[in-house]
Amino acid sequence: MPRLFTPAAIIFFCFIFLAGCQDKQETVDKVKEKEVVKVEEEEEKPASEETTAEPEAKPFHIDVPEMPSNLEEVVSYPVGLFASKDTKVKDEAVQEALDVIPPLSKTANDEELSNLLAYVYSLFKMDYDDPKVIIDSLSIATTPESEGISEEEQTETFNVEIILDASGSMKKTIGSKSMMEIAKEAIQEFASTLPEEANVGLRVYGHKGTGSDADKAMSCAANELVYPIQPYSDSGLKEALGKFNPSGWTPLAQSLLEAQQDLAQFKGENHRNIIYLVSDGVETCDGDPVAAAKSLKASEISPVVNIIGFDLGSKDEQQLMDVAEAAGGTYVNVRNHEQLKSQFNKASADANKWMTWYQKEKSATYDLAISQQSAIYKLSNSWKNNIFKEKYLVQFSLQSLHTKGKIEKEQELKMYNMAKEFYKEHFESVEEMKNTLVDARDENLASSLAEIKEIYNQNVSPGKKE
Repeated sequence: MPRLFTPAAIIFFCFIFLAGCQDKQETVDKVKEKEVVKVEEEEEKPASEETTAEPEAKPFHIDVPEMPSNLEEVVSYPVGLFASKDTKVKDEAVQEALDVIPPLSKTANDEELSNLLAYVYSLFKMDYDDPKVIIDSLSIATTPESEGISEEEQTETFNVEIILDASGSMKKTIGSKSMMEIAKEAIQEFASTLPEEANVGLRVYGHKGTGSDADKAMSCAANELVYPIQPYSDSGLKEALGKFNPSGWTPLAQSLLEAQQDLAQFKGENHRNIIYLVSDGVETCDGDPVAAAKSLKASEISPVVNIIGFDLGSKDEQQLMDVAEAAGGTYVNVRNHEQLKSQFNKASADANKWMTWYQKEKSATYDLAISQQSAIYKLSNSWKNNIFKEKYLVQFSLQSLHTKGKIEKEQELKMYNMAKEFYKEHFESVEEMKNTLVDARDENLASSLAEIKEIYNQNVSPGKKE
């Protein structure tokens, strides 16, 4: 019995229905006609011929398609006259179709047995759903529009760390408020408008000691995560912002290295990490902020770095621009409360827009994948149910043929085993087809999620140099 399936074939097969289907009733009628002619010929024989030796019997043959040898042929093979889940071998119509089958010679060869088995199969061959529908669905482009998640990806988080310069120069006033007061208000408002799914953290530096040389060591060592990376809490962040005031020196380089450790648990492969550094001055603690920025960029957290200079002169501004470039990030200089607030509002709007888009696209992709998997299993179960039904009808029909004296017991057993092997390979082919389609679905899912994430990463809070 030929194999129904090879792994390579399932990738490339195209299920195409034949232009027409053979009428099973015509086949049954032809078998009836042959049997009637045979009886009439026997009745017309002269009496003298009855005593002579019988001529050699012609080989048994019914004009019927061979049994399918692969899944494509299963789909295109004509549906049987008795292809119904309610069909029973004892049904009158089924028995009539079996009655007209001429007796098989005791010496019938394997070809004749296969032909009889093919005829019985043709009576009950079920209607199989075409897998091409699912194959087409797996190839539907799920590329997301850029206008407008595997288990590890479902655990992805959006993390924002704000680094705030609390050196003595932040005491400078703009209008009626100090730069520190303006920054604190802007940070509180910014954090409150981030997506609900986001975590936020706040690190400050230079908030101890004074700007004197005597306090330099203490002030340069002052680098503290006052609000650890966690979901936003209005009261919690407000309390953290109230713990410090502008005081000493500017250990900018060390703050970047510390931020790398703050976010170390959130690997960039599966998490989105964004750092905002707000400073009104350059490094004053003998660190190398450009080197620290390069280290941050090369780290596993893969952060997006946005540096906001607060009322900087052109000379000091250059260092922060160099730091931003080394980190692969962006730089913007703001002069007052409204500009700082506007920059944070823009960042928040971008984060919300793309986080919403990202979650929506991921959800739609997972929904499609679940739908595709459901369709694959539905198809597989439908095919297997057809196999079980066909096998039952074919094998019990062979038993009925033996009871009617149409075939010998040995012939029944041989065809029974032929049918058993046929349906065993048929079943294995369906199982392999299912697994191949599931693998294709998984590959399509992973590709779609990767593309969604790439677009998201390219667009979430990219910032522009102004």
